[in-house]
Amino acid sequence: MARSASARKLEKYRSMRDFSRTPEPSGETQRLAAGNSFVIQKHAARRLHYDFRLELDGVLLSWSVPKGPSLSPTERRLAVRTEDHPIDYGDFEGVIPEGYGAGTVAVWDRGTWEARNDPHDMLAKGRLSFTLHGEKLHGRWHLVRTKPQGKQESWLLFKGRDDDADEDADIVEDQPNSVLTGRSLEDIASEADRTWQSHRRSEPTHLHDIVAQLPLGFELTNLDKVMYPEQGITKGALIAYLAVVAEWMLPHVARRPLTVVRCPDGHHKHCFYQKALLPGAPPAIKPLHLEESDGSKATYMQIDSLEGLVALAQLGVLETHTWGSHTDKLERPDLLVFDLDPDVGLGWERVALAAFELRRRLHDLGLTSWLKTTGGKGLHVVVPVERRLDWDETKAFTQSVVEQMEQEDPAAYTTNMSKRARKGKVFLDYLRNGRGATFIAPYSPRARAGAPVAVPITWEELAHNVDPLAFTTATVPRRLGALKRDPWRDLLTTKQAITAAMRRKAA
Repeated sequence: MARSASARKLEKYRSMRDFSRTPEPSGETQRLAAGNSFVIQKHAARRLHYDFRLELDGVLLSWSVPKGPSLSPTERRLAVRTEDHPIDYGDFEGVIPEGYGAGTVAVWDRGTWEARNDPHDMLAKGRLSFTLHGEKLHGRWHLVRTKPQGKQESWLLFKGRDDDADEDADIVEDQPNSVLTGRSLEDIASEADRTWQSHRRSEPTHLHDIVAQLPLGFELTNLDKVMYPEQGITKGALIAYLAVVAEWMLPHVARRPLTVVRCPDGHHKHCFYQKALLPGAPPAIKPLHLEESDGSKATYMQIDSLEGLVALAQLGVLETHTWGSHTDKLERPDLLVFDLDPDVGLGWERVALAAFELRRRLHDLGLTSWLKTTGGKGLHVVVPVERRLDWDETKAFTQSVVEQMEQEDPAAYTTNMSKRARKGKVFLDYLRNGRGATFIAPYSPRARAGAPVAVPITWEELAHNVDPLAFTTATVPRRLGALKRDPWRDLLTTKQAITAAMRRKAA
């Protein structure tokens, strides 16, 4: 569907909101590729209800379900059709100020959906049957239209009879919290109130005091611009965070080619990837001239100081991604990254087990590995190596390791990146090890609600059920202050070669 058509669908949504006041996304940035996401948002407005949303034709079709979903096939829940919402509303979690929809919103469940037949025909006939692949809800579901209720359509939402049905469970009572951040509605509301109160009253002055002491050769502007509206995190707060983590982050970022995610007006507005150096960028962001794989010339970015980190933030950078090589030997990678990406709905324990299995296999090849959360629900297993092999050789090695895992346990793992192949499995992504590919840097924030951070952790922490979503720009500085030992202290000094590992593998 054309962008203009989906934009027309959102006219009612936009007419009901003042985006200068509400942190809700405006929907101005639309997804070009069709998707099949679904989300259920728990919404404490005038009355508590659950907003059930299915992606179709570039928007989220929406129903308000007062009692929330039930796993009992005999329990029909009223679902009132409401205005279509933008796709990026599916990531929204926070507090809507006074006005339309005022109240606290949590992402109660999310995932993907599949219509059993053509969804347009089923919607027109008033009976939509579909399968959900969520973190809480699974299996067959139905939406059936009853009589129109005023200007709004009334539907019934109910569970299909399958193995995921449960006559006795009360899932909204048993699993009340957000799947995005693990927070309750009360936590979200109190944290947003505290943050906004701090932002309004004391934060700007405090942050200006902090950044005024930074050794910068350029001017910082718009420090009060809100980059994460759910928490009220400003550009000044982001720069203060970077100042705290710089000594931990820079050893893994300095003098590597960078690709960044820029969100000049915050993560909830338009964001985009950028690798080319901006004309007029502060000199702390240094040029790196290289040749692309197609032979064309390009000028990338690199940094080597706190000043460089802050300069990126000044330009609206929320995410920093790096190559697996340093700029002095671009064609000789020195860091391997295995990205473990779970299918929607898979539990954290499946990702942890995959990481431990990969660690065992690498150890058998004579390679010591380290661990990093990604700011999402995946993990990076990281291996430093001596700079002996080129990109193709390195990528071939990582591919052989994960393909062997897949061959020995195809029910648990896949190396095929297609969504169909990932169902119920952990995707073992070795493609991060190709020339020009990047991965999220340690201690970099992500451009997502909650301001999550990619964080190095120990294998012991993983064994003790660490919560990856607990690492945010607010919590990581406290974590670093309490650590007795850097989880990656020995990573940069470890000497190990893939060539030796390849000989072991061949044997």
